[in-house]
Parts: sequence; structure tokens; C-alpha cells
Amino acid sequence: MPAIDLTRLRKQATRLADFFFLPDEFMKHLREILEFYVNYTLRTVENVAPGSNLKTYRTPPAVLTQIQNELRLKAEDNPHFALELADILWDEGALETRLLASYLLGRIPPQEERLLPRITAWTQQIRDPEVRVALLTTSLTRMRKETPNQFLALVREYLHPERTRSWSNGIQALIPMITDSDFENLPAIFDIVEPIVIEAPAILQNDLTDLIVTLYRASPNETIFMLKHVLSTTENQMTAITMRRISPNFPPPLQKELRDLLRSQTLIRPRPIEPDDFIDETAIPEPKARPVRKLRKKKMDNSKIIYLHGSDSSSQSGKARQFAEKFPGMVTPDFTGEFEERMAQLKKILGRKKNWVIIGSSLGGLMGTVFTCQKPTQVRKLILLAPALLKDPFGSYLNLEPVSVPTTVIHGSVDDVVPLDEAREYAEKLFSDLKYIIVDDGHRLQEAFKELDWNEILS
Repeated sequence: MPAIDLTRLRKQATRLADFFFLPDEFMKHLREILEFYVNYTLRTVENVAPGSNLKTYRTPPAVLTQIQNELRLKAEDNPHFALELADILWDEGALETRLLASYLLGRIPPQEERLLPRITAWTQQIRDPEVRVALLTTSLTRMRKETPNQFLALVREYLHPERTRSWSNGIQALIPMITDSDFENLPAIFDIVEPIVIEAPAILQNDLTDLIVTLYRASPNETIFMLKHVLSTTENQMTAITMRRISPNFPPPLQKELRDLLRSQTLIRPRPIEPDDFIDETAIPEPKARPVRKLRKKKMDNSKIIYLHGSDSSSQSGKARQFAEKFPGMVTPDFTGEFEERMAQLKKILGRKKNWVIIGSSLGGLMGTVFTCQKPTQVRKLILLAPALLKDPFGSYLNLEPVSVPTTVIHGSVDDVVPLDEAREYAEKLFSDLKYIIVDDGHRLQEAFKELDWNEILS
């Protein structure tokens, strides 16, 4: 392998980028560059990457990095051609060409409908660990940054309870988002990964180690809280076993915090002794076991619940007063003016505080929807009562990015103000974590209000 002359390499990469729109010529010149920089001291007879079934040129990473830098702007400006070139690079079947294909996918806008099918299909076919990681990280770069809620919805699919084979993919995809200092919605990630930590399958030990260490570096207190909660409440014996195995890889302060919960303990419960007819009258009676205390549910912070009334209503409406009686201390403000004025009033009230539970009725439901889609990190839960999610006259406000905030919609089957089907269509587009409750009631939901378990709905 010749020594890398950066000036010459830059010229070679620039010339290669000139053939971006001519795939055959591009591949011809790419092969020449890769062959030029072959490291023959590392080349084997089989010429296959370790732990992989892919052929490799043994090209130094600096060469691929320079090529990627030259292709970046062309790929971003011409996503259609980038996708076609990525397909050709992938079909070439070499380690280096598949890494370049993965990079090109990461420069394509997340709105491109063919992007996710490519990533999904290629991830399923690939065995090489380096390419797999590139598909789950580099290829999802723009989606993570530009449409984080769409990205989290994808991760939820990877981590679906019935898709255990894709759990490793979901964890690896999440790690770059956790390390991104600009990403603030860590509570959503903790909610997503906690069930996986509880299951703790042995096959995921390395992935779980990477996940927990990354979470700890991003937020030590939240990570410690989650792990202590999991270890102290789970009935899955595998959780403690796996955590004990991987804990030596944790940062020392985290090991110290978990030490007591991870100490060896008998994991197989002894079988109860079968009773017999013999009673030893001289035996000292055993003390009665103390009853196990039930964990108390965390008390709801009513000051973080807000009710948004409808267009012709106020804080003195029937629903507002009933909510205030059920949840003393909750916020029930008045809103006046046009929709934009009401939104400005709402944003001033909510400020930058987080963990809000927003209840929105009719036009208030539209307000809650718009705020939640714009500021998902501030909302813990959204409750929509016959929300005015209507194309006419509010379609211009509903061009929003989908979010994963837990959302419950309650709608009357005989609502003659907001058509159920139209509102539901918008809700299903905007909320990936959606529960729909249809009741036999009209727009004002007077009867349903008395029958529904609001503590359960808001918890």
C-alpha cells in the first residue's frame, strides 16, 4: 500500500465525485482507488473481512472518509441519484462499497419513502458487524436529527416485545441519539428501553452494556433511578443475573450504587415443606412473617395538569369545574381571541416546565395537539376530548411532525360538531402512542364525563 498523500487522495476523491451521475464510471474509478490503496500486508488469500462473509480491499479508513466528504453535498442535493448509487454500491458486495452505501443513505431526507425499506431489508441480510452498525447509525443520521419522533417510532418497532431478534438493532440505533448533546427528550428513551432492561436476555449482554453506560454518561441520576427501580421490582430472575454479569463494565460510581441490589442471592425459591400429622409440642413457635408492604403509587402532581377549554367556553364551564373538583390545584385558565392569540397565551402559561398533562376539549384539543407536536419534551400525557382536528378551517395548523407522547382521545359516536372519522384520521397520523375511547355521547361528553375513570386516564 502506498503512503497516503492527502493532496493526491483529495484529487482522486474529487474526480470520483465527478462521476456521481454516471454509476458505471463511478464504480470503475472507485475500484481503481480501492485497489490503489490496498494494504497487501493485511490481505489474506480469502480476502474476507474477519467475522464477516464480505470481500474487502483492506482500504484504510482515511480513504473512505475522504470519498464520503466529497460525496456529501452531491448526495444531499440529489437524493434520487444518491439512492440509485447506494443500491449499486450495496450490490457490489464488498465491505468498503457497503459502508459507502450506508453513508449515502444517511444523506437522504427522512421523508424519502424508499429510505426505511432499504435500511430494513439491508439490516436483515447483513452479517458483517461494521456494516450493520453503519446502517443503524450513519444511515439514520438525518432522521435522528430532523425528525426525532419518526426515529423514535422506528426504534419502538425494533424493540417491540414480539420482535426479540431486532432488539439489538433498536439498542444500537438509539445510542447515537443518547450521545447527542442537543437531544433533550431522554425520558422518552428511558420509557422505551426499560422493558428491554427488565427482560435482560443473555444474548444482549454486550448491547445492554453499551446502552447502560451511554445512558449513565448522559444522565447519571435518571439511569441509577431506572436501574434501582427495575432491580427492586422485577420478578424476572434473569434481570439480576444479566446485570451482575455486565456490571464490571459499568463506571465505578454506578457499580457502587447498584452493589447491594446485585449481591449474589438465592434465585431458586425453596419448595414449601409438606405438612404432616406430627406436631412437636416442645418446638418454639416461629415468628410470624411481617406482611409485605404494598408500594404506594406516586401521587399525581395536580399543578402539572392543565385544562384547555373550547372556543365558546371558559374556566367556569361544567367540565372545567368538575376537573378542578376532582384534581384540586390543577390549572384551568381562560383563553380569548383568535387561535394564534390563544396559543401565545398557552405557551406563556406552560413556559419551559416539563411533565405537563394537557387536557384539551374541542378547540382546546387542537391547542393541546399543536403545542404537544411542537414541544413534545414538555408533555407527559395528552388527553383530547372531541378535539377540533378538522381540515376546514384548521388544516393549516395541522401540518405537524408525528410525536410519541402518550395520547388518549375520547370522542362521542353522535358528535354533531366534530366528525369522529375526520378527527381520528388526523390523530392517527400525529400520535404514534394513541388510545381511542369512543363513547355513546355527543360533542360535550356530559354523560361520558360521569362514567369515565379519570384517575386512570390521567395517571
